[in-house]
Amino acid sequence: MAHELVYTSAERGLRPGTRGFCTVAHTRGMAPATMRMLESLSAYRSLYGAQEAASLAEPVVWSHYRVSLMGRSQNVLSRVSPTGVDHTNRSNKLAHHLLISSQERPVGGPLWLCAQPGVFLEEWNEEPHLIEEPKVLPSGDEESYIATSWASLTGDAGHAGTLASLFHARDDMIVVLVYEAGVEMAPLLREAMALLAPDERWLVTYNTYFTSLPAGMTCAWRCCVADSDACREAKRNPKATVIDLTGTLPEPNGNDSYVKRAREGGAPIVVKTQESQNKSKFKLMQNREINQLNLKPRKL
Repeated sequence: MAHELVYTSAERGLRPGTRGFCTVAHTRGMAPATMRMLESLSAYRSLYGAQEAASLAEPVVWSHYRVSLMGRSQNVLSRVSPTGVDHTNRSNKLAHHLLISSQERPVGGPLWLCAQPGVFLEEWNEEPHLIEEPKVLPSGDEESYIATSWASLTGDAGHAGTLASLFHARDDMIVVLVYEAGVEMAPLLREAMALLAPDERWLVTYNTYFTSLPAGMTCAWRCCVADSDACREAKRNPKATVIDLTGTLPEPNGNDSYVKRAREGGAPIVVKTQESQNKSKFKLMQNREINQLNLKPRKL
């Protein structure tokens, strides 16, 4: 299950006295600090001017960030997109965020989950309200590991394996993927992520339309539109590896196991991450059913 927050421009927000861009729905019981964190992930920068936007499709932001709330690791999946105009006839956007605990994550990974029908909102026509129950998430895994989207775009499915291999080698590596406006990046990232072991998939942070890094967050896979300000800035990062999808890519390493699976298929190798190892070390204490409030000093 997941906790939700919906952010858009409205005449009246959920909290008294709020209007304009504000939260219009969230799961009951969500802490104020959590709400502020999710609201901060709702930014959207239009790629086109007002006249161009009328005829050209703006990119949709699909993102995944990892956060720690009250000492617990959580995953934030978001979808942010423009949605025409609001009640004042100004440009509007819709941000829908899901906060997922480590126990609720489907093995398919964040991009598999984002692709499932009904998981994310694409429009909002409701009155502000509390969401009474956490959202039930689908479970499942990828069914194909051949990177057909990469093959279609670049001519070689193996490039998906290159991206997966980079993350497996160094999960703190920043990879900047440069793409032409109009290219759907989510399917490309999903195919690369599918090559990773299930435990690794939820470690990959990404943004399919990266314009800036939210405060306090890390982002491993940053998809930047070619010639954008964000792209130029990202390329200047000395710690970043650049994969330029607008040109000819170097030949992938044919001996790399990830490259082979991207081309030929085959389930990913199971890799135990530090997070999963920590879980496996957990052991139930003896007499765990004892209510410690009722324990009395032992008589000597």
